[in-house]
Amino acid sequence: MILEKIPQNSAVVVISPPLEGKEVLVSSSIKDDLKEKVPVLIISTDKSAEDFKNELVKEKIFFGDAESKGLLAFIDCYSMHVGEAVKNTSSIKRVPGPLALNEISVALSDIEKEFFRKSPKHCIVFNSLSTMLMYSNPQAIGRFVQVVIAKIKKAGGSAFFTLEEGMHTPDVIVMMEHMMDYIVFVKRENGKLFVKAKGLDGFEDWGEFKA
Repeated sequence: MILEKIPQNSAVVVISPPLEGKEVLVSSSIKDDLKEKVPVLIISTDKSAEDFKNELVKEKIFFGDAESKGLLAFIDCYSMHVGEAVKNTSSIKRVPGPLALNEISVALSDIEKEFFRKSPKHCIVFNSLSTMLMYSNPQAIGRFVQVVIAKIKKAGGSAFFTLEEGMHTPDVIVMMEHMMDYIVFVKRENGKLFVKAKGLDGFEDWGEFKA
């Protein structure tokens, strides 16, 4: 499986049209990490932490034990942004919105400190960059992403970003790709999921993905 070939301490962006399979790769990555007791932080910009957890349940990723042990956490950038009356929990930190970059950075640093006590490695899933790019200048988001990737790698983590194909100009896509170690493309054909990757020797061509 392509994701298994990507080294730890890497920055990866997964690109596909909306609803074309990124979610399957994200869920598969989370499942594999939790199975190996690697802590996972999900930064959700376009849905609440609760909705994200419900989707993981549908994918048969039973994370309750991992969450209670501090191996799964969320930064919820959505709920407060849409006016929901929500509070922080032991595993969920809320920030005012997807452009609350300082708050996101502070929450990320706090959670990584807790992760470091449990494991020498961890994974940050950032879903998705497209939501942030909708609301802000791409160059500002690019600078933020560059700093975030550097912090994550310095802390021993891996970064996993998603990006919607067809929503952004080519120069924005190139800018985001430039900051990544690996780029994974996803598409559906005849009910099957196919992926290809840049940056992985021998994995340039499309191949079927099976979770």
